[in-house]
Amino acid sequence: MNPTLQKQLAFTLQETDFSPLGERYRGKVRDTYRKGDRLTLITSDRLSAFDRVLTTIPFKGEILNRLTLFWFKKTEAVVKNHVIDVPDPSVIVGRRCEP
Repeated sequence: MNPTLQKQLAFTLQETDFSPLGERYRGKVRDTYRKGDRLTLITSDRLSAFDRVLTTIPFKGEILNRLTLFWFKKTEAVVKNHVIDVPDPSVIVGRRCEP
């Protein structure tokens, strides 16, 4: 295994608990906090299958979040999105909206 990944195994993000951010909804990969119309989406390193968390993978959440942001930026001229800020590579702050 890659030594960098090996070192990070102890620091993967499986779950969050940031109650000041609002009411939490725990999805398969993201923990979403809602306070009014503001959402804070934290992408974890969880790997799940069949509605079970199997393990965590270092940097999985960060990579997934960066891919998400890439596509939001690519399509923002076509359709407005919910992104307000990205305070961390694994976090998106957005506004609640209806599709």
